[in-house]
Amino acid sequence: MRSPVFIAALLVAVLLDSAFLQVLAIGGARPWLFPVVLAFVCFNASKPAAWWAALGMGVLYDLVSPVAAPGGTTIVVVGPNTIGCLLAAAAAIPLRGVVFKRNPVAVGVLAGALLLIHQVGWFAAWTVRGWLGDPVPWTVGEVGAALLASFWAACATALLGIPVSVLLDRIEAWWGFPAVGSVARRV
Repeated sequence: MRSPVFIAALLVAVLLDSAFLQVLAIGGARPWLFPVVLAFVCFNASKPAAWWAALGMGVLYDLVSPVAAPGGTTIVVVGPNTIGCLLAAAAAIPLRGVVFKRNPVAVGVLAGALLLIHQVGWFAAWTVRGWLGDPVPWTVGEVGAALLASFWAACATALLGIPVSVLLDRIEAWWGFPAVGSVARRV
């Protein structure tokens, strides 16, 4: 996989996720682009490249999504999105041999599922931090509503993933993925 192409796609996903895709929110459920890119990479890249891509994606999303802390300040915590992206990659990589990666509906549905898995990891990381006495970005009564909003966001992401995966398939040659059945070169 060509790193500059992945970095450019990741930066476009971050830009669209943070600025533009909020416009497409319906009733609080907004689609996300990063699970679509993660599903595409996990389907096509070698396993080590997919793991590194998930790690880099999670760290970047942690860095660009500060959380409100007590006292009106915001903090940046590296970890919750990283854990979520790594869990999502752990679910996607074994499915490569089962799912038709050129099917845009399959990539879209998997992107929605990856967002749900990502959210489980995100909530788990923040819950553990809450047990240790750190502030969490929700109140006790909001957890169920936040999980339901995550489900609807996953549905919206699955719908967004279909046309986006068609676009990503058209530029697949730019990514430099290894051929099917080839062995990834270790450096």
